[in-house]
Amino acid sequence: MTIVVTGYGMIAPKTPNIKEYLFNLQHGLCSLELVKGVGYQKESNIVGIIKEGIEDLEKDRRLKRLPKVSKLGMKAAEEALESADINLKQKNVGLFFGISLGASGEKLFQETIQHANNDNYKKVPVTFTHYANYHSITASIAHYLQVKGVTKTITTGCTSSLEAIEDAMLYLQSGKIDVAIVGGADSPLSKATTYAFSKTKVLPLNQSLDHGAVPFHGLSKGFAMSEAAGVVILERAEDAQNRGADIKGEIVDIVSNNDGVYIYSLDESGEQMISALRKVVKNRTPDYINSQALGIQLNDQIERKSSRLLFEHKIPYTSIKSMYGNPFGAIGILQVIASLLSIQHGFIPPTIRTDTKGYEEMNIVTKTKFQKINEVAITNHGYGGNNACAYIKRYSQIATT
Repeated sequence: MTIVVTGYGMIAPKTPNIKEYLFNLQHGLCSLELVKGVGYQKESNIVGIIKEGIEDLEKDRRLKRLPKVSKLGMKAAEEALESADINLKQKNVGLFFGISLGASGEKLFQETIQHANNDNYKKVPVTFTHYANYHSITASIAHYLQVKGVTKTITTGCTSSLEAIEDAMLYLQSGKIDVAIVGGADSPLSKATTYAFSKTKVLPLNQSLDHGAVPFHGLSKGFAMSEAAGVVILERAEDAQNRGADIKGEIVDIVSNNDGVYIYSLDESGEQMISALRKVVKNRTPDYINSQALGIQLNDQIERKSSRLLFEHKIPYTSIKSMYGNPFGAIGILQVIASLLSIQHGFIPPTIRTDTKGYEEMNIVTKTKFQKINEVAITNHGYGGNNACAYIKRYSQIATT
């Protein structure tokens, strides 16, 4: 059974919609910024912050009470449904959202913990329990969209939204639902997350935008925390054809696994990531790899290893995290949308800001490459050891009928 994408929507730093996303990907524009004095010793850090795009939701008294991450998901879902031009009435609809850190970066969340520790009961807001519950984020998006059917929250670190697609595909293939609204959203920026990831030495503290949070760059000392949301609409190909939908592309397969190592250690071999990529690619030849490389040397070296072992460095690699950083649970869905746009508009988005130092043998795309794109493989790795790889291709009605 063929599963296709009939709509998409997103919001990210300096990128309020799909139109701007396409423009930024084609032109290699950086949405990240250097923020000074935010580290424990007042170091600078590189982040991606959404400063506009949800103003209309903020005007609604009830919606304003919700965490920012919920509103980001609502905005992306709205655009995706409009893009799909679909009437959800009389259809069994499922909503699947990938979330990693959820609302834990919110000021309300952080302050509530302090109030509780100080025994200040009166200052603990009644909304905190929903801020602390990941599924309340998904449920708030479902209420906004008036979806009352299957509603799932998947939280597997940075692979969350790719694995949300994997789950949604199973529901579509089983016939339990007719349409899947699948997304990812995270708004993780806070002093707590900055300090925590500083402890693990994976943030580009006191690095410039020339050297910090740069995928495939030997001098990068870490990744850029970012916030974003993305949503795709999935349908069975036959259903999409019957209603005359504009099909954006096909999700061929998604393979996920776990490194299976002690939680406080790291898998330096990359064996499970390579295994997932091998299984999802099979005997196909992708036009390029939309890579999870993010500026952490260990992770990027695993990408280099997979390039050598599986493709002999012949297949082009790129990483949109050079432009958008890592919005945790939302990154997988952003990679999917970027891949679909590249297929539709004929280009490989560049890995900007890198001179490929330390990765010279790889076929890394550093300037936008305009060419016909038919198939793309995606790699993704999550905190906690999960790996998820996807295979996206141009939809062909002839091949599926």
